[in-house]
Amino acid sequence: MKQSRLPHRFGKERGRNKMDKFMDNPWFVRIVAMALALLLFLSIQDLGNKSEGSRPNGMESNEVETITAVPLEKYYDSENLVVTGMPDTIEVTIEGQRRFVEATKRQRDFTVYVDLSDLSIGNHRVPILYKDFSEKLKVKVEPVYVEVSIQEKVTQEFPVEPEFNNNILAEGFEAEQPIVEPNRVRITGGKETLEKISYVKASIDAKGLIEETIKRDTKVTVLDRDLNKLDVFVDPEYVTVTVPVNNPRKTVPIKIKQVGSPPDGTVIKRMEGDIEEVMIFGWTDNLQSVNEIEVEVDVSEVTKDVELDVPIKRPEGINKITPERVKVKIVTDKAKNAETNLSEVPIESKGLADSLDVEFLSPVDGAVSIKVVGNKDELKKAQEGDFEVFMNMQGLRVGDHEVNLEVKGPKDIKWELSTEKAKVRLKEKGTV
Repeated sequence: MKQSRLPHRFGKERGRNKMDKFMDNPWFVRIVAMALALLLFLSIQDLGNKSEGSRPNGMESNEVETITAVPLEKYYDSENLVVTGMPDTIEVTIEGQRRFVEATKRQRDFTVYVDLSDLSIGNHRVPILYKDFSEKLKVKVEPVYVEVSIQEKVTQEFPVEPEFNNNILAEGFEAEQPIVEPNRVRITGGKETLEKISYVKASIDAKGLIEETIKRDTKVTVLDRDLNKLDVFVDPEYVTVTVPVNNPRKTVPIKIKQVGSPPDGTVIKRMEGDIEEVMIFGWTDNLQSVNEIEVEVDVSEVTKDVELDVPIKRPEGINKITPERVKVKIVTDKAKNAETNLSEVPIESKGLADSLDVEFLSPVDGAVSIKVVGNKDELKKAQEGDFEVFMNMQGLRVGDHEVNLEVKGPKDIKWELSTEKAKVRLKEKGTV
């Protein structure tokens, strides 16, 4: 017996019933809901990214930055021409989206330049150009134009003149002619510029006062007649300047000189130094005026043979003496005093009014005698003319007066007047 088969429609109904049961399962609903939610989240996130990436530049806030000290390049025939007047650096201001501004500022992979390759010799006003900036940036250069001078390139050799300020030398020191090595340099620049060269100098300077030879590597400076610095290339750029410095000197004898007198009863027989000459240092002109050095020895407290350590004083214009001290041996002796009389020493009048005459009442002859006491040798030297006896008549009027007598004489000799006072009569000239 053949088995009966279910109709086709009945099979479909059976499958649908199974699907309905599956969809009615609460876990199925939960899983589908979760999948849809995840899909929706991912779709929104992707849409947001696409929207941000496709936002127009104008909708993103701009940033402005100024880049300083940007090297300015120049394009020209550097083998045959020289360009002057250009600044070494300029400022560049950029504006745009922050990420482009920051990247450009950090990397500095752009170029600012002037193109002079098609210009002739002479003066020109040329624009400053730039390249290798992002197209998304606005670029502004400062300055926008530069004034340049294009000249024929010339190289010439010039002597170098050393320059040294003698005011930095210590007192008494002198500088000889500075020595420059090398003493000639090659200067390259525009033909017109080289024609303006008046000075090629190597100036040497130092801190403090100089007392010895100095040697410096010094930059060469090129100047015009108004002492303006010229824009040229110097080879070599530095030269060595040596300034020989010395302290002129010469040897001179010393002379021992007694100052003051020893106490009573003591006589200085002789004084001898342990050296006879010294070396003096100073400027040449000052040295020529010094032929000996006088050493003063104070004997006012010397009562016996003694050796003194005496400093040697420097004359004006001498900055150093070698040695600086001398040992002076002093030999003394006991004084042998004697006395003598000087008679008829006239009395002089000082300060007497021109309209008055003086008449001596006592001493009548207007003269005195002087008893002189001292060392025999000194007394032999003393003469009447070495003593001056006088009266001070300042302010005295007509009439009789008693006036004190005053004496001037040698310091190392004592004296005594025969009278200490004089009596005088003052009267008008022409009266008896």
